[in-house]
Amino acid sequence: MSVRKIVPAGLAMMAALCVAASAASVKRIPASEGIEEVSVESDLFEDGLKATSVTLSYVKKILPESVTPDDYRIDEGRVIKDVQVKGKDVTLVLDCSNKLLAEPDWNSLEDLPYETQLTVTQTGEVSSSNAKTIFTGSYSVITPKLSWPDIVKSFGEKSDIDNSSGLRLRYSIYQPDGYFDGWNYPLVVFIPDEHVNSDAPKAALLQGQGATVWATKQEQSKHKCIVISVQYTLANEQEYGPFVREDGSMTKGLSAVRLLIERICKSYRVDGNRIYGVGQGQGANALMTLSENNPDLFAASILVAPQKQVSDPARLAGQKMWLQVCEGDSAAYSRANLLTDAWENAGAKVAYGKWSPALDGRQAEAEAAKIVAQKAPINCGVFDGGNHPYTWSRIYGIEGIRDWLFRQHK
Repeated sequence: MSVRKIVPAGLAMMAALCVAASAASVKRIPASEGIEEVSVESDLFEDGLKATSVTLSYVKKILPESVTPDDYRIDEGRVIKDVQVKGKDVTLVLDCSNKLLAEPDWNSLEDLPYETQLTVTQTGEVSSSNAKTIFTGSYSVITPKLSWPDIVKSFGEKSDIDNSSGLRLRYSIYQPDGYFDGWNYPLVVFIPDEHVNSDAPKAALLQGQGATVWATKQEQSKHKCIVISVQYTLANEQEYGPFVREDGSMTKGLSAVRLLIERICKSYRVDGNRIYGVGQGQGANALMTLSENNPDLFAASILVAPQKQVSDPARLAGQKMWLQVCEGDSAAYSRANLLTDAWENAGAKVAYGKWSPALDGRQAEAEAAKIVAQKAPINCGVFDGGNHPYTWSRIYGIEGIRDWLFRQHK
């Protein structure tokens, strides 16, 4: 997943300098005239699309010993954990660990909550391999736009129109390898958070792994399924209003989703007894509203950090659900308490579990298994601390929760 961009190198000036100087002298050339290309590699992580490395190609071979991570800066705050030099290329290897736990001010983010480009600044001095040229610092260059990872490319882009309202709903769809007419597949319906209510193609697939995790080789080897990822665009929002209302009532957008699911079931080989909803933030509220008004639609749902109410939570008490929130997400945490109280008052059994968000994968699996062992139709997991987006950056990586979903049938 590499994209390249030509950067003016000022080779004419370099030639003039070379003529003017003796062969033994050291030439000091601005990095703006020494860097001729920049490329970027990217991948999809639990906290969204991010660059994994940036490569700067110089006009001369570079002396490896002259380069350290401190010679460069990523202006967006990304950490350079290593540099690798090969010939003319200097590759900045970036730290891709999940940073959402340390970034609680989610609502301050601008534009889309995933990376699209980076600004790289050479701050130090870099020497050519023969030590006769020094490329001086304080030069910034913007990388090309990050490309879609293969898992994102495996989803086709489509749209569906609700003839009653005229709303055109954009969605992405994944069909499993070996898809054929003789087999009916489970259907996973993913709805993202409102921060990707965007006109950008496939934006809903880039906000973490809520849609793509179901299409990975690991998951498909156990649970072959069709996956659709719904995207409510800015154009939809401007013409038809909000996707989800605070009072939990059906909207034109949610009606379009319901119609889309019906049409997918008719057009594809879908097992109608195994339709699963997965949603985060806005998406979790969308699923609850859909389930409240269509109680036979989903076999089970994963509801991640819902922050709005539903009109009558007790009507969901007969559903199979996994509700996951962070205690540090005050809106979602308080909503979870209200929901679970309503479900228990309506006679539903709810299983609970709480664990630290800092637990590693194996420990998180063990904690989720304790909830599953309670054998309740409704499960509520709580991360101690954390914040709104951190919830969905962790939950999809817990295999036990994914397996729980696929064990549910109507």
